[in-house]
Amino acid sequence: MNTAHPDIVIVSPDGEYLIIVEVKLNDNLSHRQSAIEQLKSLMASMGCSVGLAVTGDHILLLRDSLEKSHGESITMVSEALLPEHLLPSANEQWKGHYDLEFEARIQQWLETLKQAPSLENLPSDLRQLFSEPTISLLRLGEIRAAGPRWSKVAS
Repeated sequence: MNTAHPDIVIVSPDGEYLIIVEVKLNDNLSHRQSAIEQLKSLMASMGCSVGLAVTGDHILLLRDSLEKSHGESITMVSEALLPEHLLPSANEQWKGHYDLEFEARIQQWLETLKQAPSLENLPSDLRQLFSEPTISLLRLGEIRAAGPRWSKVAS
């Protein structure tokens, strides 16, 4: 049986899930809603109160207020547009693997944000999304792929 898992996780030094990230290249409304529902389910099952859904050119921040059980109190609290440079290019070496390239780019971008001394160069919607305490969780944890990922080096 194939169980669902997030694409990227941010884990504390003691192994606690701080943020889980679901990445979907497609951004139509049904795919976005599906990604949000999958992220809510993962957040509840993994005991993580913060999640990011990246769908196409949007990033959504979900937070669980923990007022209800089984993820019933998870809501979207912020939405922003991704920087255009993160979107897959028409580069032929990625042919057939755009979704995996997109995941890798999102992970690298999160790692860059973690190291940035400030977020002042981001557009206001992204600054709001990554305001405290979200950026603190990102900086506290280790960012890693949640499972195996294709690599152009391996092909």
